[in-house]
Amino acid sequence: MKRDFWVNQGLFQAAWPACVVGAAFDVAWTGWLVVGALAAWQLQTSRRHPLDGRIVAICLAVGLTLDTAWIRLGLLEYAMPWPSPDYAPAWIMLLWLALALVINHSMALFKHRLLLIGLLGGIGSPMSYFAGSRFGAVEWLAPAWQVVLATGLSWALLLPALFWLSRRSNAPALPADFPRYRSST
Repeated sequence: MKRDFWVNQGLFQAAWPACVVGAAFDVAWTGWLVVGALAAWQLQTSRRHPLDGRIVAICLAVGLTLDTAWIRLGLLEYAMPWPSPDYAPAWIMLLWLALALVINHSMALFKHRLLLIGLLGGIGSPMSYFAGSRFGAVEWLAPAWQVVLATGLSWALLLPALFWLSRRSNAPALPADFPRYRSST
């Protein structure tokens, strides 16, 4: 159990620099490699949580919508904007995938600490976007207070919602061939 926690969290922590610094230097393979390794590790039948697929789909949909909104609202512009400068870039979507793959695993403790994860998201997200801008992966087009308010408020609301959705089923991940018994009552 401890190994699974550390591999999950370690690859998650490696995903941000792999994607952000990679985008700043126009190197896509680093993000694909790290997040691909996280997905390959976490989505194995023996490690997968029953809600992982649903949380991945929700995170990717929300991520595409939210990060595309920042572009369309003129708040942010991303480096390495593949596949289109009008939409959230692939490297940002990899970060959303990485987030989805820790919600039911190494960060599951936040499922019952929604206020704390909201506070951390509200403070940490503007800091993350700022750090990304310092590396050159994202440019703040709007005044700083607008970017901080928009990103901070949205993540302060979004993270608790994602963790709340993930706690709707606390069933542990079981291998596909694990025998399932039905109650006779």
